[in-house]
Amino acid sequence: MGPPSLHVNKQANDLEETALWRGFFFALKSRFKVCCQLAMDDTPKAVSLSSPPLSPGRKRLYAAICLLLPVLAVAALEGGLRRAGLGGHAPVFKEVAEAPEGILYVTDINRARSYFFANRERPGYNAQHAFFLPKPAGTVRVLMVGGSAVKGYPQPRHLASSSFLQAMLSDVWPDREVEVLNLGTTAAASFPVMDMTIEALSSDPDLVIVYAGHNEFFGTYGVASRSRLAVLPTMIRFHRRLMGTALVQSLDRDFRQDREQEGKTLMEIMARQSYTAPDHWSRNAAARNVHHHVAQLIEACSELGIPVLVCTLPSNERDLAPLGEDQMNKQVHHLLDTVPAGMDDPEMRIMALRRALDAAPQAARIHYLLGRALFDQERHTEAAQHFVLARDYDPMPWRATTPIRNALLRAAHERGALLCDLEMAFRAASPGGSIGWELMDDHVHPSRDGQALIARTVIARLTEIDGPLHVTPEAYAALADDKTYAQRLGDNPYDRYGVQHQMRVLFNIPFMRTSNPEAFQRFERECRSFERTLSSDMQEIVRLWQSHRPHAGATRPITGMIARGLMRQHRFDEAIELLAIAQRAVPPYTSWHMEYVYFELACKAILHGGLSEADRARAAEVLAQGRILLAHGYSESGTAERYMGRIHQLRGEYADAIPYLQVARERFTEFDRVAVDQALFLSHIRTGQIEEARALAEFGVQHAGRYAAAYRRMQKQVEATDATGITAP
Repeated sequence: MGPPSLHVNKQANDLEETALWRGFFFALKSRFKVCCQLAMDDTPKAVSLSSPPLSPGRKRLYAAICLLLPVLAVAALEGGLRRAGLGGHAPVFKEVAEAPEGILYVTDINRARSYFFANRERPGYNAQHAFFLPKPAGTVRVLMVGGSAVKGYPQPRHLASSSFLQAMLSDVWPDREVEVLNLGTTAAASFPVMDMTIEALSSDPDLVIVYAGHNEFFGTYGVASRSRLAVLPTMIRFHRRLMGTALVQSLDRDFRQDREQEGKTLMEIMARQSYTAPDHWSRNAAARNVHHHVAQLIEACSELGIPVLVCTLPSNERDLAPLGEDQMNKQVHHLLDTVPAGMDDPEMRIMALRRALDAAPQAARIHYLLGRALFDQERHTEAAQHFVLARDYDPMPWRATTPIRNALLRAAHERGALLCDLEMAFRAASPGGSIGWELMDDHVHPSRDGQALIARTVIARLTEIDGPLHVTPEAYAALADDKTYAQRLGDNPYDRYGVQHQMRVLFNIPFMRTSNPEAFQRFERECRSFERTLSSDMQEIVRLWQSHRPHAGATRPITGMIARGLMRQHRFDEAIELLAIAQRAVPPYTSWHMEYVYFELACKAILHGGLSEADRARAAEVLAQGRILLAHGYSESGTAERYMGRIHQLRGEYADAIPYLQVARERFTEFDRVAVDQALFLSHIRTGQIEEARALAEFGVQHAGRYAAAYRRMQKQVEATDATGITAP
């Protein structure tokens, strides 16, 4: 202990500091008032023998001091708040730990959340990925960036385009280790995409794939519902920096009042208006911002010698009506009312729609209906033109428009980036050359087959370039078909149902159901059909899965929940298959991943009477990941400790399991606490700690309420152990 003079009473110190701050601000206020009066008052003053008049130079000096003092005060306040932990934004990648492979980094989802300053209760997210630096030798690392379409929504993680791309590139480059890091962020416009990508270049990627532009109107930092000045690129950057100051974050934390958003989807929250006129200024602003931000992204990559592949953006053209409501006069509405969908003569229907279009040439819905009528008559070229116009004139532009496509093409051409024309590739793979349900799950999100097509088209583009990323035409031609890759990655009926249910929810949003009632009916029909094939037990599990709120932007995999149900029915082989898929559906270095590995190994131990050497090695690998999680504060719920303990028990390491289970039991309640206590009780028995086992059982009998019966069974087991004298097998 140091000298007493160095030990200051904290309370007195705080009071003194408060008094100093109050005195400082009082003096600052008084001095500011006086100085401003002196600087601005040019009227003659009576001469005082004790106070000579101020010279003009001194007045200017006082004025400068008065102006400077508030700036210094704000700077001092900002510095103090920074020392208190406020200010700045979370990094894109967070350093976790040193490992034999290098320094482990994981995606920090709080970075994506920070852009959603207006929707903090329902922010967009990206998926967590892990990688090592320095990059291991022989590794090709690809960075995919953009919105939810590149993230893979509504497909599960293991069936996103990034997963297909990683599998396909691993086949064309069998001598390399391929890593695809997906930074796709729900509802992110081009500015957040650019901002995160530039920082993410620290991950040492070999290729950056840009898939951005759908969210330029309604995404965060999009142009909808903001003034012309606020959406200028310079103002967007200024706003971002302002939101990163400690002072703004402090005020925001203390005074914000979040709106009630319970039960609403992010899409509903972001869509603040249902009509954007075809000539509205925001349409040009959206294209301008895409060009500016994508061009800056390309420049940042070029400075580091990293090639960029800019993708055009496919959307549902043929099977999705415009989402917004056209503002049409009574005459146009009357003309449309005279065009029944079941009109016997198709040509008469086409003529009637053309008359309506003559009266309202920019009405998106009329263009769409005319496109459908022409498509049904196999006049595909004409139909495609009207589908594109319907998309471009959509009063609620959730789909990238032709000006945004042109902005992407221009940015790629001007900055020397590679171009991957996914829009044309999707059209070429679609009936009649117009994109529909075959490749899209909704308005902008590709289906499973669409995800595979993205990956395949990217690889086809790599056959046309030279250098280390070149793919030989022979290797490309040797790729398996999409169905084979889907099966390898874990395609299954439960995940397919999960996608259909998410689309059922999406198209049940009022404005979606109003504009596209057939889409809701389509997914409702598919879901009901699958639900009827399930047993009552499985139907209950499905309902439980539907009720789970997303955690960190991800929903618990339906495959993992179904697998638990299969385990209760002793259908262990089927459970193992689904648990292996569930592991691919969640990030590594998470308690979810650890949980699914544990249950897979538990099933194998039941079927085979124990773990094989390969299974034990797998368990050791997951335990090593778990130790990294726990050593760096990545567990608050106790779930990681719970499954660390359980995996140790599978390996027969009952003593090693005890510390983890003791921590876990303190963080659980109700049934989960009972399950952890049962595991802890087993470890006490197997290690001969009979008194600890007895105390645990007695405590549960007294305090577990409706679960007391489980602890009475433990008491009986302790008594049986005492009677036989056998404490461990």
